[in-house]
Amino acid sequence: MSGVSGGRGPLLAFNFLPVKFTANAFKGGLVDFVSHEQLDSLRAELAETHVVSRTRGGIACVPLTNDAEERGTPTTFVTREYQRLTMKLVQQALIRSVVTWGYKLQSPRRAAFVSRSPDKDLLVKAGGGRLPGTLSELHVYPQYSLDSRTTGPNGGPGVIVTVKTRYEIDLTVEELLTRGIAVRGLYVIGDNGTYQPFPDMDPYGTRRTVGAIDRVDGQDLVLRDAPGATRIAARQAWLESRREVFNNVITSLAGGDAARIIRQLDQEAFDLLGAAGRLKKTTEIAHWLSKEGQLPIARDLSVTLSPPVGTSDASRAARWTRYDEPVFSFDQAGDKTHRYVDHGLNEHGPFDVEFFAKKKPRIAVVMPREHKGIVENFLTKFLHGVPGDSVFGQGFIRKYHLTACEIHLEPFDGGPTDARAYREACQSALQSGDLDLAIVITSEAQVHLTGNDSPYLVAKSVFMGQGVPVQEIQVETARMGKLAHPLNTIALASYAKLGGIPFVIAAPRALAHELVIGIGSAHVKASRNAEAERVVGITTVFSADGNYLLSSTSREADYDEYPRELLRSLTESINAIKSRNAWDPTDEIRLVFHVFKPLKDTEATAVKNLVQDLTGRYAKVEFAFVQISTDHDWVMFDRASTGTSGSRGPVKGYLVPQRGYAVPIGRDEMLVTVSGPMDIKSPLHGAPKPMRLKLHRESTFTDIEYLSRQAFRFTSMSWRRMYPSSKPVTILYSDLIASLLGHLRHVRNWNADAITTKLRWSRWFL
Repeated sequence: MSGVSGGRGPLLAFNFLPVKFTANAFKGGLVDFVSHEQLDSLRAELAETHVVSRTRGGIACVPLTNDAEERGTPTTFVTREYQRLTMKLVQQALIRSVVTWGYKLQSPRRAAFVSRSPDKDLLVKAGGGRLPGTLSELHVYPQYSLDSRTTGPNGGPGVIVTVKTRYEIDLTVEELLTRGIAVRGLYVIGDNGTYQPFPDMDPYGTRRTVGAIDRVDGQDLVLRDAPGATRIAARQAWLESRREVFNNVITSLAGGDAARIIRQLDQEAFDLLGAAGRLKKTTEIAHWLSKEGQLPIARDLSVTLSPPVGTSDASRAARWTRYDEPVFSFDQAGDKTHRYVDHGLNEHGPFDVEFFAKKKPRIAVVMPREHKGIVENFLTKFLHGVPGDSVFGQGFIRKYHLTACEIHLEPFDGGPTDARAYREACQSALQSGDLDLAIVITSEAQVHLTGNDSPYLVAKSVFMGQGVPVQEIQVETARMGKLAHPLNTIALASYAKLGGIPFVIAAPRALAHELVIGIGSAHVKASRNAEAERVVGITTVFSADGNYLLSSTSREADYDEYPRELLRSLTESINAIKSRNAWDPTDEIRLVFHVFKPLKDTEATAVKNLVQDLTGRYAKVEFAFVQISTDHDWVMFDRASTGTSGSRGPVKGYLVPQRGYAVPIGRDEMLVTVSGPMDIKSPLHGAPKPMRLKLHRESTFTDIEYLSRQAFRFTSMSWRRMYPSSKPVTILYSDLIASLLGHLRHVRNWNADAITTKLRWSRWFL
């Protein structure tokens, strides 16, 4: 389905203000580009009179006023031909407007500012209009940014409006210490002299993270993980205002009233950041800008700004397409299908039911002896089902068409945080015979533990080192009264870890052999502020129907060696697939690469080298690099959406679009909604971000519509849970692998080679 917002369909709106130019061209000068130092010098010299920007043909020097001198070769710039330059003029005009409004800038090149007016402080509002004592030194302010874009959902240029919250603790660490607040281990900010002030700068702008507090030494803080000096005066340092730190300070200062204040603060933040609040603020900013009339951006060129796209008839509405949720297949012939994963599994069984080899898997269960009774009852329900329950009445064995499960219990004497006892129990379980899966019972008491102190990570290390995937279950989950949904999720992940294929997408077959490859990376750092020392490339490979084929990691490498290591890892993965699927030299090959961050030159080079090698061996090879992200400034609204609510509780997802709306924001970019009202966890959850897809310029397969539909289908393909994710499985799996690798590398005797050998075909990371 496709159309224009309106009628009985959605009323899609965006945090995007279209601009219209008063002329088709403007005059300026063009200077030959010599160096970046020359560019910086020109910007500094002409800061008050010109906009100076690098453009094709050199450096454009565009005068702002009639009396500004000409600089460079006189040139007429046509707005349509110089879109980037023209929108740079708009950006500079927005910066000047923000300063005129009386705000300070967070960056010299962005119209980003904090509204610190007392009546805008969300914490004051949460406190009922006034805050007692030192609590008034804490603030939560609205933060805005206005950024120009050459194209948006209406097909033309405009300004994107971003709304955030900024948490600030004005009390110095010295003042917090006098009030008995524990600060050890927390990161602090201070002015370390590394950031050069600029005109109209935000007063907090020079503060940077300087390290974590290791100890207090008199009037000084001794820092660890400090990129610069390891000491700073407590009176010149402030706590980094992360949300959990901020709430802890509120709790310490407000005492018994803290819970009420924090609860009300959550509501105030939602009123600003929820879909309704964001759209309201975006509309207000559009009104501020339009009140000024035409906004001059050059000597002979101005712009007018319209209300947000989708909120009025002043601008062209966005064109949208509604993607259908995928249909899932549960057999190779494609005869057994269903729109819902869980119903399909209950009705048909898993996709590979006819050829899955481990019909009687041997599973070890490691647990503290004190939990043995609870765990036995839990395992009975896991294996045989919850009687009378429609979700998990069949149990693991019948639902996944197994003949039986051979369970080996390994209880041990030791507490829930005794990592050594866990290690010995895991080693004992391995001596009992070959294992297909290990279930490890953990607890909430150990969640905060890391490295060798973490029973969970130690157990993962021991079992996975011998090629046995691990399923973690917290004892608190085993104690739950309603177990059907948790059991259903655990069963799905367990079957996948055993090597099973629960389901795939019933996708049309492409003429070419098509692989979808997620590329991620894990950076090896000694600490948060340390420079990354080495990097590991992570690849996950899927067929076009979403079937997970394998994952691979490169060896840890220095940055200059990383492209070669990534190429080696990619080549090994492709070779394994082509041998497995018997590719022929006459075949056509299509490789679709998903990356979560902008593709770096090193990664692009590795992929291009791989493709060039394949091109010489197959009839046709085409490829697409697609950056997929939810870390961006775009927000989509649906003014026709009334949200959803259960039998009890408030409405959630008001003005939030349903999943599957796709809107182009350029020739090679697409927004796709991936979290609808039903996917929002809490009524106070902010407006979910759409998934943004951006096609890399090196791609030879450039059908962004096809690639967007495919990525959307892949958000429903996780074998970790029964419902869709906000990320395609290519990205989700790479993230899971990177996270676990980062934690496991700090465990004694962990051998990362296990995941590229014994566990290569396993879904050990689910």
